[in-house]
Amino acid sequence: MELNDEMKALLKDLGMALHHALTKDDQIQNITDKIKGNGYDIYLIMEANIALDRREDNDKGRLFLHRPEDHLEAEDIKLNPFDEKFLLDLKIKVEDE
Repeated sequence: MELNDEMKALLKDLGMALHHALTKDDQIQNITDKIKGNGYDIYLIMEANIALDRREDNDKGRLFLHRPEDHLEAEDIKLNPFDEKFLLDLKIKVEDE
């Protein structure tokens, strides 16, 4: 998907806002201070995957957040055509129930 300059700028702003949120959060600051107080340097390396899916309607859209500890039931998972193609490319067959 080709992104226009506005979308590229918005994604850059999102990255900066996430970085700011992590570095300025009081709870994170307290924990990292304790770790540093125990004689350790901290190197935080995070990977954020941001997926965009252009909608054809004029709805506002939704933000989907997924944490590793979230457990989804099979009926909670909705696949779009891109998801289905990706799984098929990996030789994973999705069966409708």
